[in-house]
Amino acid sequence: MGSDEVIVLDTHIWVWFHNGNNRLSPAVASQICSDTVISVASVWEVILLIEKGRLQSTMSPDNTVRRWLEVAPMRVAPIDTEIVTLSRSLQFNHDDPADRFIAATAFHFSAPLATVDARLSGLPWLKTIS
Repeated sequence: MGSDEVIVLDTHIWVWFHNGNNRLSPAVASQICSDTVISVASVWEVILLIEKGRLQSTMSPDNTVRRWLEVAPMRVAPIDTEIVTLSRSLQFNHDDPADRFIAATAFHFSAPLATVDARLSGLPWLKTIS
């Protein structure tokens, strides 16, 4: 994959990137740039994780997300009619709405999804990288 190819990040990859987690592969980390896409569903998930105390931050959830996007600007893809339709028409093996929106976003952009989630990487129609 060339460095100019768009990738979409799953929420955990976005979190690992910002927290310097060593589970983030150097291959994926090296491809993250301003053209990288995150679904607005990932923004929502990060806010929930902070609110529930499953992700630590010294700032409020909304300020954390804003800061992350200032430090490492990325394209935030909205959940529009196309994404909603794809999230229901593509074949999934589970019903997690955030996963469906994120995977549908990658499919919509014809981009690989950076994830280590086996439920997503096992989908035959979804290109993934880890």
